Amino acid sequence: MAAVHASGHSAGRDYDIERPRVSFELPTVDIRMLVAQMRPALVAFFRRRCRDAAEAEDLAQDVVLRALAHSKSLSPTRTNGYVFRIALNRWRDRGRRLVSHGVCVEWDEEVALAVCDGLSPERIACSEQEFCNVMAAIQQLGERTRQVLMLCRVEQMKQAEIASVMGISVSSVEKHLVRAIARLGQRFDTARSDG
Repeated sequence: MAAVHASGHSAGRDYDIERPRVSFELPTVDIRMLVAQMRPALVAFFRRRCRDAAEAEDLAQDVVLRALAHSKSLSPTRTNGYVFRIALNRWRDRGRRLVSHGVCVEWDEEVALAVCDGLSPERIACSEQEFCNVMAAIQQLGERTRQVLMLCRVEQMKQAEIASVMGISVSSVEKHLVRAIARLGQRFDTARSDG
């Protein structure tokens, strides 16, 4: 068995022999040219996602600028992956910015006028009158029926919760709701036939 030196190498073997080093030199490639050649692929990448040609161009330009800022530290073999990692991160940044800052919408005068026409003074007056009619009809309901209706339709409580709060059965809650809806329906059917 061979003795072991303090260096950890076995005696009898020569590890200090210098082996010839083979040097593979890649042809000199300009990283800036590689990044610039990737621009059409970047535009296509962003265009598939945002469907806006101008925005896709802007995003691709931003990615190219970011990649060129780090071009001295890039190796030719890793340029594609690095550039598309920048593109993916830029797309994610855009999404986060849209969520936090909202989306800009162009002002459309025709749409604005249509909305304003929808809220004419006549329409507002009619809506206020309808609201008063509904409130008067609700006030004419019996006390329990009115309470059940308000808890169910306004407070959005479930029938079991209403029954528990009011100390009545669920079937009683159902009967009060049916009664309230029927009476309101009758009142407005007669109002429509009169008007």
